[in-house]
Amino acid sequence: MASNELFYDDFEPGRLFPPCRYSIGAADSDAFIGTFDHSPVLDAAGRAVAGDGAASAVRSVHPVLVGSFQPQHAAFSWPVGVLHAREKVRLLAPVYPGEELEASVRVKDKYLKNDKRFVVLEITVRKLENARIALVTERSLVWPN
Repeated sequence: MASNELFYDDFEPGRLFPPCRYSIGAADSDAFIGTFDHSPVLDAAGRAVAGDGAASAVRSVHPVLVGSFQPQHAAFSWPVGVLHAREKVRLLAPVYPGEELEASVRVKDKYLKNDKRFVVLEITVRKLENARIALVTERSLVWPN
């Protein structure tokens, strides 16, 4: 089986990896959301939903799950020692459990700073049902020397 492990020299700005399709199930979303204290579910008028209504309301998927490393791992793997240095996330539309998503991973930049090798990826997550962009993540990784 061929390895898709990439090293620093394999990255060139502008490189676009094949898109990755995925979805986040309700059970995974609920389990993740349950690990945090969060605000109450609100109805269309902005009022807190109490009792049984809150239990049956559908919450959007937490952005951390939408912008997970899943599409990046589908595009390539990396050697031991790569560090996650920084991340900027823009939320553009809610994602609900079970929605089909497609993520594209593009190399936005590659540079040296203080003898460290950085690769900046831009991950764009699009909702397949309406092609709306839900989330854009700019992720900076430090490659080992």
